[in-house]
Amino acid sequence: MTKEHDARAVIREYIKRFGDTPKADDESLPERTFRWKEDLFEYQRNFIDDPSHFKTALCSRRSGKTYACCYYLIETATKHPDSLCAYIGLSRRSAKRLMWQEMKRANRKYMLGIKFNNSELVATLQNGAQIILTGANDEADIDKLRGSTYRLVVLDEAASFGAHMDALVEEVLEPALVDHNGTLAMIGTPSAACSGLFYRATTEPNFGYTNHHWTILENPFIPHAKEWLDRRMKQKGWNDENPIYLREWRGRWIRSFDSLVYKFNEEQNVVNSLPWDEHDWHYILGVDLGYEDATAFIVGAFCEDLPDFYIVEDYKSSKMLPSDIAEKIKQYEREYDFRVMVADTGGLGKSIVEEFRYRHGLGIRAAEKRNKLGYIELMNSDLSANRIKVFEGCSVLDEWRLLQWDEDRPKEDDRFDNHLSDAALYAWRESRHYASVPREIEPAYGSEEYYKRLSDRHEKQLLDKLEHGEGSLWWENIRH
Repeated sequence: MTKEHDARAVIREYIKRFGDTPKADDESLPERTFRWKEDLFEYQRNFIDDPSHFKTALCSRRSGKTYACCYYLIETATKHPDSLCAYIGLSRRSAKRLMWQEMKRANRKYMLGIKFNNSELVATLQNGAQIILTGANDEADIDKLRGSTYRLVVLDEAASFGAHMDALVEEVLEPALVDHNGTLAMIGTPSAACSGLFYRATTEPNFGYTNHHWTILENPFIPHAKEWLDRRMKQKGWNDENPIYLREWRGRWIRSFDSLVYKFNEEQNVVNSLPWDEHDWHYILGVDLGYEDATAFIVGAFCEDLPDFYIVEDYKSSKMLPSDIAEKIKQYEREYDFRVMVADTGGLGKSIVEEFRYRHGLGIRAAEKRNKLGYIELMNSDLSANRIKVFEGCSVLDEWRLLQWDEDRPKEDDRFDNHLSDAALYAWRESRHYASVPREIEPAYGSEEYYKRLSDRHEKQLLDKLEHGEGSLWWENIRH
């Protein structure tokens, strides 16, 4: 005999899990208490419930900000059938790493019935609403976000974006939120550069964002955080004023150029053009290969009588096929007639480079990658000595402004883009600017310097002859 279901018990269990859902007259469901709210702590709930349409969360590592945004996205999509929400990371890979599995865990835990498209990174709820995951590390990625309308956009790792973040927010995301009066939430941990849109949004009261702040110490799910931090500070030799500690674990903006990987100077290392007069320039192409991560190109230049290396042009784009990369290299080759072309051969890079050589006839070879940290130090020496100059407007400058060392060194922090930086390092290592020999410049004909040099040369010629017994001094020919 099959036991009959108690309808009231079913309704009570439904409300317990998903909240009360009285019928709505419009497409939006009314405010209600979702079961997962009970698993969020106060700071996370305050961030989600903040009615502001432009908000930030400036937090430390392990504070639970990304976890909170997982449920923020699910809650918004649940309330608005057939709506679209977006989670944007620095790259598609980082977006997947940070959010995709978290959403799947939420789906299993609360039996939400979400369908996951693993190739497109699109999560579809039962009410037809969708949550998309994507990256925005270059202009090509940004263009893919155009044309849609969003209820909620979460921009994670917001301190790690370069200058293109302004265009992403102001030209793409803000207009895409207008139709539904949507919300833009930017979250992240401070960077050493203390610059950019996220910095302004979290430090300038008149910028129009409401700001939230909490750290690992406010996260009740890591009850041993204080003891763990104390041990770490002792191991690292940090005090309470250490900039890394303050940024990474207290979520405070602290400028620290020592934490940046590349030590360039805006006034010293940025130029507008090559010194063309009387110099023959040799060009180098450095390529850092990627697919989900961007493929990056650096065009460098040096000459044999100047001690400087120039970065004259750069470009990067994600999801480039080998044929697209080869065409881009050919385009550069026609313009610059490279002396050397090198590319990263890690991963599948070796087979791609071989295809370039045999299928496309490109004389490109493997980039030198040994002892990367040592060569970064040497490159910093050249930057400090003003031996490296970068054309104004090159995107590699945006990377250098942000790219910082990992807290545990010795490696670059993987929250920040470094593809153009690596391509620049490959090109710089192939340059021979350090072997330059200064060219002697002839003085103008008829000038005082001209006649002095003529006299000096004549005197040197006479002395050379005497040294080899080919002549005599004038007084030796006087008869007594």
